[in-house]
Amino acid sequence: MSPQVPTLHYFRFPGRALAARVALFNALGTEGWKDERHSLPRFKKDQQQQLHQDSERLNDGEKGNFVTSNLPQLNLPCGLKVTQSHAIARYAGKLDGQGANAPFHVRGLYPQIAKDALLVDEAVAIVDQILLLTPKDDDKETRLRKRELYRQTGFLRKGLEILEGRISDSGGPFLLGEQLTVADLYVRSPLCDVFETGQFEGVAAEYLHEFPCVQRCGAAVLDHPLVQAYKKAYKT
Repeated sequence: MSPQVPTLHYFRFPGRALAARVALFNALGTEGWKDERHSLPRFKKDQQQQLHQDSERLNDGEKGNFVTSNLPQLNLPCGLKVTQSHAIARYAGKLDGQGANAPFHVRGLYPQIAKDALLVDEAVAIVDQILLLTPKDDDKETRLRKRELYRQTGFLRKGLEILEGRISDSGGPFLLGEQLTVADLYVRSPLCDVFETGQFEGVAAEYLHEFPCVQRCGAAVLDHPLVQAYKKAYKT
């Protein structure tokens, strides 16, 4: 039986789902959606155990719980299961006026003006590409050497330079000036988070100091009343 409200599946950390979680909370409060959080080790173990069942499941016409072997995934009451964090965040950002009961509500998390939406989409794609293109070689020495180049002249620098310029041009603190959008939530997490928590192996957290507008954007997201209300409701 399909759930009566949308259900977001992700892990217990913010990661790529912060924007979607905040946007769903903004539009639907705490009662209009389910925030289903999974243990990453357990999820990986379960996915491995189910791999050998895939052919039988397909032969029986049965669909698995998850579309891919990764999260996030948004399950809608109609039965549709959607992947890709940015698609989910944009969808949730368009749900203005859907009966929000959150303590603080923001209109326009995903802008209606085409040019503004273009800038939001660009910023989200840049964050995704920074993470996607980060060297992940198995050999540590090779990985760190490539990450040093990635930091100096690669897309890590180029992407951050673009974001820095966009935020600066708007007057800040956010991508579109005073208006919080899903793009700023992506700048906060996963982008700023990976630096500030020391997860970007081979690149010091201080590297982000070279991009003060990006840094201020990440800090302003945490101070925004909507994010404060979300954190109070969900404790993370």
